[in-house]
Amino acid sequence: MSNRLAMIASSARELLAIGLKECPPECGIVSITRVEVSDDSGYITVYISAFRSPELALASLDERVKPLRQRLRVLELRRLPVLRFRLEPHTDVLGLPPMEI
Repeated sequence: MSNRLAMIASSARELLAIGLKECPPECGIVSITRVEVSDDSGYITVYISAFRSPELALASLDERVKPLRQRLRVLELRRLPVLRFRLEPHTDVLGLPPMEI
């Protein structure tokens, strides 16, 4: 990832982290594990993990994707990127990859 894309990812992470507080309490602690920006900055994919109910957290964020996407306007990109939320694959409750036995 280029420096520019890394800066966009970092800024997007900060802007969207506030929206995580609006997830239902049943989700437990919800956090952003990583943010990926496409080479043309047309897509921002946000990977999340949740302590109790990751599917509910993902559904909650997907319902609010339009207002969350509008927060990205402050990045002043040529086009407003499409915002996608995904569950972080293969993490346990501590956010660490599972250990192989």
